Amino acid sequence: MNHSEAENHMLSVPALDIYYGGGHRDGNAAQAAMAATERRLYALPIIRERIEDNREELTELENCGVEALRRHSASLVRLIRPGMRLTPEEVHSAQMAELRARLAADEREVRKMQHALRSIGEDPYYLTIELKYFDNVKDADAALRLRCDPATVRRNRRRLVRRLALRLYGVECI
Repeated sequence: MNHSEAENHMLSVPALDIYYGGGHRDGNAAQAAMAATERRLYALPIIRERIEDNREELTELENCGVEALRRHSASLVRLIRPGMRLTPEEVHSAQMAELRARLAADEREVRKMQHALRSIGEDPYYLTIELKYFDNVKDADAALRLRCDPATVRRNRRRLVRRLALRLYGVECI
């Protein structure tokens, strides 16, 4: 399976259910897409932080060369297997390649989520998404801030998550 086939496979609702550990094995694709979308929303701030950490580490590896291996020895365990004989330069190169791949995947996820979020950005209840998933604000507090009922907050947030799921996963989640 090539990269684009794997990418498309991961975007199918049954695949996302398995990939994100949905637990919606009853075949309810819309429910699985909603749950996966919520997990992606909760993860977004953490992934943004991880990108910054990985960029910092990559800069250090690029600037310090092989000397940086001493400071990042814990991550070498993932790269070196028993019986492998690699030069420090090969280990350094492998470590940088792995870090670049992780960084690219995380940046791609953030771009996809930002693009999806822009599609609902003009909605009057968009703030319910930010408050819930990015700021961990309870519905009652969000309702006070938006001057509405907590049920209105929940209903409109669910509507927006449904729109995001459709944007991210397509018609399979209808």
